[in-house]
Amino acid sequence: MKQGTKHGNLSWIREELERRLIVMRYSEVTAGAYIRIFGWVEDFLIGYGEVDYSKELGELFIAEYSLNANHAPTQYKHAQTLIRRLDEILENKLIAPRFGKPSIECPPRFIKSLDNYLEHSANTGCRESTLAGRKRYVGQFLYRIPDTIDNLKDLTAQDLYTVFKEHEWVSSTYSIIRGFLTFLFTSRITKANLSVCVPKPKRQRALPSVYSGDEVAQLLASVDRTTTMGKRDYALLMLAAHLGLRSSDIVNLSFADIDYASKTIQVTQVKTERPLTLVMNSDVEEAIVDYIKNGRPQSSVEKIFLGSQAPFNPICAGSGFAITQRYFSRAGIAPQGRRRGPHALRTSYATALVAKGVPYAVVQEALGHEDPESAKHYVRVDIRRLRMCALDVPKPTGTFAVMLGDLEVVL
Repeated sequence: MKQGTKHGNLSWIREELERRLIVMRYSEVTAGAYIRIFGWVEDFLIGYGEVDYSKELGELFIAEYSLNANHAPTQYKHAQTLIRRLDEILENKLIAPRFGKPSIECPPRFIKSLDNYLEHSANTGCRESTLAGRKRYVGQFLYRIPDTIDNLKDLTAQDLYTVFKEHEWVSSTYSIIRGFLTFLFTSRITKANLSVCVPKPKRQRALPSVYSGDEVAQLLASVDRTTTMGKRDYALLMLAAHLGLRSSDIVNLSFADIDYASKTIQVTQVKTERPLTLVMNSDVEEAIVDYIKNGRPQSSVEKIFLGSQAPFNPICAGSGFAITQRYFSRAGIAPQGRRRGPHALRTSYATALVAKGVPYAVVQEALGHEDPESAKHYVRVDIRRLRMCALDVPKPTGTFAVMLGDLEVVL
């Protein structure tokens, strides 16, 4: 750290950031996004051997963040905003006021079409959060359609080209609008299926953050299991590392979900709302029982994992992230660009199964994935098996061989 650079302890800055997000009335989703990115800032600083935040390090984080093609544009904007907030905290500045953007509402002439689409979506089983997103993004799309178009049956491919060219769009908007245009076609509102005219921006899918078996063992060994908090944290980590449960499902785990006779855990997944049954191994069962009997505060609450301080409320998914991140730091495991939350343990578990040759269908069932292709995502980091697919490099011929020969002479 340079002399004279104003800096702050990461733990203190995190607490102040969480306080300000509450004061500024950020939604739980947005606040969670900022806290998640702050975790990436912590990983970044640890990678540079820093324990304090400074404005210069914040600028360096943004500079490197912008070079990562795996991040969506909205994430980059969130990262920029987060760094501004951290700088405000560092300089002890007052909270910058938030001025909400004027709401973009669907034009009255298209409201009926939008309502019909939302009704159709609801009938196909979409959740309230999904319907809200579709209403918002389709409304923005309809708002940007030229005023010269009074009826969607007159919409053309050229109109779509103009709309997408002249406006910025959130990456998730494209698929939503594509679905809306497909609905218009199947409902015979448009003569052609204009969904094929919606751009398909390609973004490289990020590699999953994976830790080796030795690193996971090192993480678990860093937990002090003699304390009540340590017993809770160890059980939480074991569920993520040995069963691959999502953080949201771990913190919502209740006594009724565990069947000790059959040694199974049965949950309804928060993300997919689908039932999932997992078999506990003896280590996981021992960790859960040890916490319940020797570490869990006395409480009538049905959920198993509680806070360590009165009034001992159930912990949230964000707490699961903070707990996991703390033990990664305590274990001294270098992140090397990898995430350090519960999901990293989930992906490590899945990758280990794939590396052992477990069929994709079994991995899919173990993780509770809806998409059968999801498990194949973890093959990308199975270096040993990928090497088995490597092809021999053909011997260069022709002009290319001559070029290589010239290079050898130069070298």
